[in-house]
Amino acid sequence: MEPAFPTPAVPDDAAGVAEVVAALESSVYGQSTFSQADLEGEWLDLDVEQDARVVRDGERIVAYGAVHEAGELWHAEGYVHPDAHGHGIGRMIATALQGDAVRRGARRIHNRVLEADVAARGLLESLGYRAVRVFREMRIELDAPPLAPAWPDGLRVVPFDPERDALEFHAAHQEAFADHWEYAPRDFGAWSNINFGSERFDPALWCVVRAGDEIAAGTICTGDTYGGGCVHALFTRRPWRNQGVGAALLGDSFGRFWKRGEHSVGLGVDAASETGAFRLYERAGMSPALGWVIYEKELTDAA
Repeated sequence: MEPAFPTPAVPDDAAGVAEVVAALESSVYGQSTFSQADLEGEWLDLDVEQDARVVRDGERIVAYGAVHEAGELWHAEGYVHPDAHGHGIGRMIATALQGDAVRRGARRIHNRVLEADVAARGLLESLGYRAVRVFREMRIELDAPPLAPAWPDGLRVVPFDPERDALEFHAAHQEAFADHWEYAPRDFGAWSNINFGSERFDPALWCVVRAGDEIAAGTICTGDTYGGGCVHALFTRRPWRNQGVGAALLGDSFGRFWKRGEHSVGLGVDAASETGAFRLYERAGMSPALGWVIYEKELTDAA
């Protein structure tokens, strides 16, 4: 094939892009649960025509990439369909995304690739990137109703009411993640669009833990996401850490999904997190299903 230069994506490209992502995951991991609905959920965080690019072979989409603005540090990701490997498309996508980031003010860029994709990792290294972090998807297949979580004294679980709790919950979530590696805060408008703008939003799957009148901890969960129940965020504010709240939050999410008939539950985690999250999830019976390596490059106007 003769690859065409990456062009802006449009919302109608979602099916073709999802096919590329699923095909690449399947080629390196043997299977994929990625769906068009998963992609459309991710696109809630993008201006698709500005931030996403596709490569076409005729009418068929054979590659996809996107950049995410986060101040001076930008995030990128790219996928090439296995049928189109060997034509220089991965390099073309990576350099196009890097150029987009530079033109729009980035000083650093993170590009994530599948941990098992040796060719993609080698490509980024040849372009001057260095590996800086590993994130993994942890998953569990529940075969029995989970035990009820044990909450520390003084904490209580209450239903999530978007009208009453959204602003306070957003603030608690952002505060709890502020000390995580390279965390980029989201303002309330962007955060609301991602969470409440999704067709998968269901307040009954969220957990709000209060200590008196304060939100101490919580989870953001959706069903039918990446092949099952998905815990998008699990957080405990600093004053309530190291009391078993994380384990209780995880058990609470397992119970909510079990009641919905979703017995496969997944979440993403920083493998080097100083909070001990990876070990917590392992102790709960979760194991790695996918992995991503984050590569970093310092940028200049000529990069």
